[in-house]
Amino acid sequence: MARPLGASMAGIRGAWLRYRIMAFIVGSALLLLVCVAMPLQYWGHEPLMAKVVAPIHGYLYIVYLVTGADLARRAHWRLGRIILVVSAGFVPLVAFIVEHRVTRQMRAEGALDEPAAVATASGAA
Repeated sequence: MARPLGASMAGIRGAWLRYRIMAFIVGSALLLLVCVAMPLQYWGHEPLMAKVVAPIHGYLYIVYLVTGADLARRAHWRLGRIILVVSAGFVPLVAFIVEHRVTRQMRAEGALDEPAAVATASGAA
């Protein structure tokens, strides 16, 4: 899908950067929860880390959803991509894969073009 005519390039790039940062943070927090905190709780009988990491991941996931929704609104995403981004926050390792895929697709769509390249292509240079 091509970039909408009225879309602000800086707005989309800013929303994409915020989404990308939150994808890495939420993905890392989920890995910490699943790979360290939960085994400690169930196998090591030490629930403290899970009690700390689980709510933090939950709050970060909400921020991740907000940044994903902002990017989806600005870039006019279809429902399938939105669902993929939402599910990436609660399936281990998927946040990293989806972030990479979203970035690749947005670059292919021209939504992340450099401002100079856009100006040159439109003849404004």
